[in-house]
Amino acid sequence: MRFACWNMAGGHTFNQSLEDGISYEKENLSYFIGELKKVNADIIVLQESHTPIDGREKSQAELIATELGYNLAGNHIYQNPSHIKTGNGLSLAILSKYPTSGSVFHEVPNPHLTIVRPNGDTWKTYDVGFLTCTVDYQKTTINIVDGHMVPFHYFKRDFMEDDFSPIRKSITDLFLSLGEKSTIIGCDFNYNDVPKLLPQVFENALYREAFVGIETTPGRGQQDHVLFSHAWKLIKSEVRKASADHFICIADIELM
Repeated sequence: MRFACWNMAGGHTFNQSLEDGISYEKENLSYFIGELKKVNADIIVLQESHTPIDGREKSQAELIATELGYNLAGNHIYQNPSHIKTGNGLSLAILSKYPTSGSVFHEVPNPHLTIVRPNGDTWKTYDVGFLTCTVDYQKTTINIVDGHMVPFHYFKRDFMEDDFSPIRKSITDLFLSLGEKSTIIGCDFNYNDVPKLLPQVFENALYREAFVGIETTPGRGQQDHVLFSHAWKLIKSEVRKASADHFICIADIELM
């Protein structure tokens, strides 16, 4: 199976530094569709895809799924509103070439942080979490997880602070509950060292990472992670650079 994870910034390409978090070019969904077509993954998980809040237009996930011929397993607005384009919510989406069922959003505790950004905008943390679904694959049922965590660095905070231990526990509990089955997780953790954040998740090789220490964002190191449970064997992984504020994370894995 080929699994791909991409924070697509609402279909906007990127031209400057991640530090300001606002240096986006015009929306170019065709570019993102073209790059995903080249990857040709069996499962795609997207973060920060846009969903129009008024519901009058299709979500980006719907448009991508239709264009590429995937099943849309789930599309959930988890941050509202988008900081990239007004009138849209940031969404988690799971696309699959295989039959899917039962998408559920697992919300983690909101730390309720606020900060004024360099351009004068006031940012606050929203209700992030993980979208899960099941996929019928090779005569078995597997779990697919798509997540996005608060960018604590933008709020001048560290995800490892004691104040945020309830968030880490919530994530750990979810991953442990899924880990005994065939599970694949793609997440923009906004943090480079996931074993440090979630040590229990990696005990006894319950989960492993597809790659470690590879830059997944221009200038901010590894923010994005692909984890897989012990039921899977990693064949190869790749972080494919793109004209975006995150790169495409790819893992080729097989059931053991």
